[in-house]
Amino acid sequence: MTLRIIKEQAKVILDDNQTNFIRKGWGDAVIDGVDVYSILYHSDGYLIKGYLAKPNKINERLPLIVWNRGGDEKDGRLDDFLAYGILGEIASWGYIVISSQYRNTDEFGGAELNDVVNVLKAGMEIEEYDGENTGVEGWSRGGMITYLLLTRVKFLKCAISVAGLANLRRNFELNAKLKNKFYAKFSKYSPDMIAREMDLRSAVNFYGSMNVTTPLLMIHGTGDDKVTYKDSADLYRLLKPIYQADIDVKLFENGDHYLRTYRKEVSEMRRNWFDKYLKLNN
Repeated sequence: MTLRIIKEQAKVILDDNQTNFIRKGWGDAVIDGVDVYSILYHSDGYLIKGYLAKPNKINERLPLIVWNRGGDEKDGRLDDFLAYGILGEIASWGYIVISSQYRNTDEFGGAELNDVVNVLKAGMEIEEYDGENTGVEGWSRGGMITYLLLTRVKFLKCAISVAGLANLRRNFELNAKLKNKFYAKFSKYSPDMIAREMDLRSAVNFYGSMNVTTPLLMIHGTGDDKVTYKDSADLYRLLKPIYQADIDVKLFENGDHYLRTYRKEVSEMRRNWFDKYLKLNN
């Protein structure tokens, strides 16, 4: 199949130190069984950077997962090492994984949502994609992007949000650094307009527009000092009465933003969720 959205892709090559770190941190299967590529793809007239990961031996068509990164602008972007570890781990479970770095000047949940929609389209053009089973995962700000994506795309078979941002007003009260970065993006806006932009990005306000037929798993640590776990707890409480598919929230006691002390449990939980909903027809 001729790729129409992906303009360029280049295989990621790690040095020996990076390879050893990946083996220790994510396992031998990531290094021995996965290829990772940096990509450039088209979105709204821009060329957007991203990453693609897939098993290096594929005997059957595979499900596709879109992975949404956290952070804002340069903060939180993947590099070759992190892409190999984070995306490669998921690919080692038997998936094609694709991720956007978002446009250089993003709106923290604004126009760059199109970059995620277009990287999804790019993934669906990949020859080894099974053409049917597609999921999404986002961490932190990427969780917010995942919730927004669920208002735009109705065919996703499952979704996972880890430490997902769902209430910007509350988190800005707790995290001055995050608030200042957001306000700087809208420095020419009036206070009322900034408040509107916050609400447009807060799933606790737009949850009624999310696709309630996509199975959704939310994971959060109660010790998260970057995005409060109450975001996931409150969104679950709001969605549960109206949800028409499987929905669950898992709160890890004293877990930090990255759930470092629960890494093994979180990986297993995520893998089981993807396998349950993306490999049903395989």
